[in-house]
Amino acid sequence: MQKKDEFENLEKLTECWEKATKKGSNLLDEARMAEFWNKRSESYSKNISKGKRWKKSEVVLELLKTTGFEPEGSKVLDIGCGPGTLSLPLARQGAEVTAFDISSGMLKSLSKLVKKEALPVEVFEGSWWTADIDELGFRNEYELVIASMTPGVRDIEAFEKMMACSKKLCYYSNFLSREEDKAYREIRSSILRENSCNNMNGLIFPFMYLYLAGYSPLVRINHSKWKEEMNWKEAAAKAIEFLERDRVFEEEIKEKIRAYYKKASSRGSYRSESDVYTGMMVWDVNGKQG
Repeated sequence: MQKKDEFENLEKLTECWEKATKKGSNLLDEARMAEFWNKRSESYSKNISKGKRWKKSEVVLELLKTTGFEPEGSKVLDIGCGPGTLSLPLARQGAEVTAFDISSGMLKSLSKLVKKEALPVEVFEGSWWTADIDELGFRNEYELVIASMTPGVRDIEAFEKMMACSKKLCYYSNFLSREEDKAYREIRSSILRENSCNNMNGLIFPFMYLYLAGYSPLVRINHSKWKEEMNWKEAAAKAIEFLERDRVFEEEIKEKIRAYYKKASSRGSYRSESDVYTGMMVWDVNGKQG
């Protein structure tokens, strides 16, 4: 009876997760997803070169260390690797890394650093949504599989495919809650006439899935407040790029967004604030209980 209840719980959670994905996902088109991240690749790459993402990678590596993971000699798959926030430090510590991303811009930046430092990183461009892990030779191949803050692992199918590539550990991180800057909320409600949804609970479904399936993930919750100041024109362009990721705005809408930022700025500068909670999980794919 207990096994039946456990199966039914997992089945209902899976159904709920699938419905939530269809309802809440904006970037359903792979080409638009690639274009969106290509546009952001330059700024992400600059942050890597300036060391702004080192602190983030150190937190992740420290969590992995508590599990006994040793990069030296390990094979690692980094899904949604971006410019190499985790791929690079792991390779520098002796891991053999497979870096997978949908953005050619991100991978171009990563490849330059890999070549410059002669690091053991193999780059793959593609969408995790439609990737065939058997054709790629990824199934049960890695001591560690990473999916760090990536929309590539957005639903149960992508999550299970991620786990199928690991023969030991998986690392997953996502938003627990994200209170966007007030400009995004007000633009959605007053200009786009949309409901503003600020609670991005991307960690909940994967955690519940693991718990109901009998795993015991090691969890860490982080809280940060982001503050940024920039020229109002730059802030408006950034907002348009982000909000336009799943559609194309007419010029009239873009002008309204620019006008909003101009009015909200002080001496030509706009100050944004975000309140963010994120969660990290590490688990052993062989550690299922029961």
